[in-house]
Amino acid sequence: MLRLITRSAVLLCALLLASCFGSSSSSTGINIYVADAPIDNATSVMITLTGVHLTGAAGTQDFIFPTPLPLNFYQLQAGLSAFLINFSPPPGQYTGVTLDFSAPPGTLASNITLVGNATPFSLYIPSSAPTSISVPANIIIPPFSTVNITVDLDLRRSIYQDPNNPAQYILQPALRVVDNADAGNISGTVALTRVTSGCTPAVYVYSGNVTPADVNINAPAGSVQPISTALVALNGTTVQYNFTDAFLPAGLYTLAFTCQAAMDDPTKSDNLSFTSVTTTTVTAGQTDIVQLN
Repeated sequence: MLRLITRSAVLLCALLLASCFGSSSSSTGINIYVADAPIDNATSVMITLTGVHLTGAAGTQDFIFPTPLPLNFYQLQAGLSAFLINFSPPPGQYTGVTLDFSAPPGTLASNITLVGNATPFSLYIPSSAPTSISVPANIIIPPFSTVNITVDLDLRRSIYQDPNNPAQYILQPALRVVDNADAGNISGTVALTRVTSGCTPAVYVYSGNVTPADVNINAPAGSVQPISTALVALNGTTVQYNFTDAFLPAGLYTLAFTCQAAMDDPTKSDNLSFTSVTTTTVTAGQTDIVQLN
């Protein structure tokens, strides 16, 4: 049975940011966190959630929030996450996680604020598209144990300008799930010479040793696509361009730097230039340090 928590507790937990591999919120069951892979040219991305579902051999375990819960996903980048819920489903294997979104057309229930413009734009899911988004997972909850998982919402892949109305944006949520115990991070620096005038810098991260490609939600099945992306920011103290990508399953990854991230339209193929490419291996529970020269 689900252990419901009050509206005030949900809000308090959701507003407290936790770093990767943060402490659990309960001694039993499952703790679910949310994070994001960010996009360029935004200062806020408010997305409202209404429920979470966990699917497995024991059936579907449902958690519906007493009232819709808005979260600023733009704040949940570079290894930060927000605690969402804890509940105690039956022990066993779970193969899917579903998030319920509230982003109706013509409203600001979910919204995006852009750099240089304080007025939020509507961020909506078209009426013909589903508002409950499921993602495959492999979660095993042993008896008398706690499992911590993170649901990563890839904003770069999930948001694009409405082609029929440039004053609003479409939300097509792209999710992935990772067991925190099986995940690691990548942090690093980008050479100063790589960040040239007019640059919108980002590091694209791919599973395996591959040739980099841009984000394209309409790419044919089997095409190379980034598993995540990370913004690159100047550290005023060290005068270095830094990035962090987190919640990555252990394994081999390709990292590619581009100055053209803002040109990446997720609905089509774009000829982005990747000017520095390297590979690295992520180990669970650790942060791998890389340099993109």
